[in-house]
Amino acid sequence: MQDRYNGWAIDFTKNVHMYTHSLKAEKSGEIFDVPCEDTPFGYVGIWPLGLHLDAPLLQDLLRGLGDWAEQANMPYRLYSTGTDYQTNGR
Repeated sequence: MQDRYNGWAIDFTKNVHMYTHSLKAEKSGEIFDVPCEDTPFGYVGIWPLGLHLDAPLLQDLLRGLGDWAEQANMPYRLYSTGTDYQTNGR
């Protein structure tokens, strides 16, 4: 993991199993496998809520993932709750 976003090292590998991707985030020695997959609507859905992190750590991770996703040149939705998300609107 080399690229850093808000202090998070992000590693993304597309299509590790059909439409599911490997999205790993590492900071301070902790590595999280973030649920991430293509959706039928043409964007990549990113769901860090499934990690069950405490609120401050989740917010920090959301900032890092948001910074990464903006640079990744792909349509995405980064979910902060079950219905709220950040997107680049592509």
